[in-house]
Order: sequence, then structure tokens, then C-alpha cells
Amino acid sequence: MIKNHMTEKQKLISPQHRKRLTKEYPHYVDCKSARSFIGDINEQALFADGFDNAIIGYDANGFCVVYDYDKCLKVLIERDDMSYPEAHEYMEFNVVCSFVGEFTPIFIHSLT
Repeated sequence: MIKNHMTEKQKLISPQHRKRLTKEYPHYVDCKSARSFIGDINEQALFADGFDNAIIGYDANGFCVVYDYDKCLKVLIERDDMSYPEAHEYMEFNVVCSFVGEFTPIFIHSLT
């Protein structure tokens, strides 16, 4: 997404080249949420519905969405009133094990 108040230097870059630069240098993308940021740098990115609060970033290789597994569990426990074992089972069988293509989201267990 390009800001309306571009610098003089930015105005010299064509819209097509600006879009390419955005793909090559994603930290220049200006977005309000993690979901829209990742969607701007990878238009084919796939998201796990209902887990936007658990997004922690994207992988540097394929620009796939990366979720914190424990934050996903917390969403299920709080939003869907599941117990920890129920949330864990749901995550394993319905979310983590789903392969939906090249840009399937990644779920990580944080060590910190």
C-alpha cells in the first residue's frame, strides 16, 4: 500500500516498479494489521480463519503466515470455551495437519 504523502524521490518511481519494490522489500509496506501486511507482500498467502491475534509474522523463504501455536490454543479456549485438551486436539486434527497448498500457514511452538 502506498501512502498518499510520498516524498519527491518516491514520486519518481513508476507504480509498476514501486509494486516490485514492495515485494522485494516488504518492510516498506504500510499496513494497519499483520494480516493486511502479509497479504500485501504475498497476495496468495493463506490465513487460518479466526486466528489473526495469533499471527506472529511470516517466513523469510516463502512469505507464509506464521502463527504462535499457544496463542491459537488461547483463542480456542477463550472464544470457543474449549478445555486445553479439546483445543489441543482441535488444533492438531483440524488446523495444523491441514495442507491447503504452497502457502499453507505455519504453526510454531515458541521456546521463549
